[in-house]
Amino acid sequence: MKKTITLMTLLVAFATLVTAQNVEAIEKTMSLGKQTGVYIEVEGGDKDDVKDLWEDYMKDYGKTKRNKKAKEYYSEGARIPLVSSANTVDMYAKFEEGKNQASAYFWAVVDGEFVDDSEGLQTFVQDFYIVARKEVINKEIKEQEKLLKNMDKDMGKLVKKNNGYHKDIEKAEEKIRKAEENIEKNLNEQDELQAELIKQKEVLDMIIDKLNNVGKN
Repeated sequence: MKKTITLMTLLVAFATLVTAQNVEAIEKTMSLGKQTGVYIEVEGGDKDDVKDLWEDYMKDYGKTKRNKKAKEYYSEGARIPLVSSANTVDMYAKFEEGKNQASAYFWAVVDGEFVDDSEGLQTFVQDFYIVARKEVINKEIKEQEKLLKNMDKDMGKLVKKNNGYHKDIEKAEEKIRKAEENIEKNLNEQDELQAELIKQKEVLDMIIDKLNNVGKN
């Protein structure tokens, strides 16, 4: 029952992704100083996984590079109509590890100016959040399926052992049945031999009497 509840919870999470708004405005220090941007928290996400997803997500808009010193990722001259329909966009991203979640921060620069918390930027990042969250849930489903598969294997092993125990009982019962038959046969043989022993004793007694009577006639 617990497994069923877990899988149902994951499926419900899928259905709510498209309706929830998970993007928040933030002012945070990055390579170009303290700037206004947006951020998301990907529940259950791993920082490196979310970073890789972002790089894949940005492939349709521009090339992403890494600023090792600032621990940032940036895409210069990206074409993102949602953020700016007329001009190219410089996108900056930063990822941090949280407790059972990954935090991702984004900044957009158009014509040298940082974009405020615009609806277009919100939508662009929200779309990425959905991609990232779906990936996390897919990963959870795969883990649950793997666990279920292992449980099925364990159940199969238990059933096999149970069948083996029943066969052991059948073999033991067959041995008991044969032993009982042998006991019955043994008792019959004892009775037959006992009768022969009595007859043999009578014969012996007759011979002894014959010996004792030699010379008396």
